[in-house]
Amino acid sequence: MIEEGEKLVQAGVLQDSKDVFLLRDDELSEISESDTKCWKALIDERKAVMASEAVRTRIPRVITSDGFGFYGGAASKANVAEGSNVLCGEPVSPGTYEGRIRVVHNPTEPLAPGEILTCHGTDPSWTPLFLSAGALIMEVGGLMTHGSVVAREYGLPAVVGLEKVTERLTTGQLVRVDGSSGVVEILEDSSSEDKVPHRKTRSRRKHDRRRAARD
Repeated sequence: MIEEGEKLVQAGVLQDSKDVFLLRDDELSEISESDTKCWKALIDERKAVMASEAVRTRIPRVITSDGFGFYGGAASKANVAEGSNVLCGEPVSPGTYEGRIRVVHNPTEPLAPGEILTCHGTDPSWTPLFLSAGALIMEVGGLMTHGSVVAREYGLPAVVGLEKVTERLTTGQLVRVDGSSGVVEILEDSSSEDKVPHRKTRSRRKHDRRRAARD
């Protein structure tokens, strides 16, 4: 593909050989048959869309076949009222854990041992952070998404489906994550971050054994 892209660059059709990856199959067939269309303008438009999506701060929990996105979080539990200090999401890995929030937007960002990984969502590149995390909170996801599966594998309490959670929670806040009920309770604001110990329950022991073996 890159070689073909180089030929198109030499012919003055494209600006960069990698621009071929921004064209659909039918467009690649068309570009080989006709040079009348302004492909550079089309590619510039798609690059602009990609740049805009790269800085998106909200990710839909569900996208329907017609392109409509649902951003809302999971329904609140019948016996828990969501408020300024209580967030209700979907429980995906059981157990409870108290610790400090660390909002992470990129898997290359640091996460101290015991901090609660709080993010939009995860993929396999985020897995190393789970070795240090005390619990997981995600804006998007479900029972079988990457973060939920890895959290259960490592024995981390996890709650997902919390709309705008990376804005509603801030790094340094002390919270309690209940992965059995889907409730996240804010215990202290980040302003009172003075060496409050992390508190774990039985569900974390599997994770602790992994860390001990690694050390």
